[in-house]
Amino acid sequence: MSGNKIPTIIAHRGGRKWAPENTLAAFTKSLEAGVYGIELDIHRCATGELVVIHDDDLARTTNGTGLVKDASLDELRRLSAGLWFAPEFHMERIPLLQEVLDLIQGKLVINIEIKNTPIDYPNIEDDLLSMLKNYKWCDKIIVSSFDHKVLKRLHAKAPQINIGMLGVSLFVDLADYADKMGAKFFHPALDSLRRDAIDDAHKANIIVNTWTVNDIATWTYALEIGVDGIITDDPVGLKQFLDNKSKLKAKLF
Repeated sequence: MSGNKIPTIIAHRGGRKWAPENTLAAFTKSLEAGVYGIELDIHRCATGELVVIHDDDLARTTNGTGLVKDASLDELRRLSAGLWFAPEFHMERIPLLQEVLDLIQGKLVINIEIKNTPIDYPNIEDDLLSMLKNYKWCDKIIVSSFDHKVLKRLHAKAPQINIGMLGVSLFVDLADYADKMGAKFFHPALDSLRRDAIDDAHKANIIVNTWTVNDIATWTYALEIGVDGIITDDPVGLKQFLDNKSKLKAKLF
């Protein structure tokens, strides 16, 4: 694991550059592009279903208002989750997590981020684990969160599920902390990341996927410090960048 390794490409919220984020349209484009994985966010709505949306509030990415937790699934289904992005996506709806699982069917890695702060969804990990019981490709699931308490509870209940610790700081003893969490993945913000932190992670066999990395300058830095995966809004642009790097390396050697 070094700067010579080609990192995997993970489409942030399905790839925010080519489709409205966290929609089936975005995830379908990820499938078609053949990326390594997708990242998505889940909340629990008022009727108990796990729905895929980033914000607590509906206003930014739908034509609705109010909090996700206060809306029933039927109410959410009436909203457009794509009109804000472009008119041709006006029929996109907030998807159920189950719909995304049914779409992907193990073809890609799915990073499921539990959005549990500042709003607390009590025992949301139980809802997620209940759903994943019927998913045949759980080895290709990573569950991440900024709420490390929910991650620790999830690992205690289902140690076979991959855990990814989200963070915006460096840990004093990453290996020890990850071991306590049962985490095999570390998902730091790129602007809080250095090579020594990645070296520490790799010594403990922890995989480092960084976010959200969207341009040549930051892709170059991520590559130089040796990350394992890059979470990006622009999967096609990153793929072209990495392909060009590989071609240039082949010419030099």
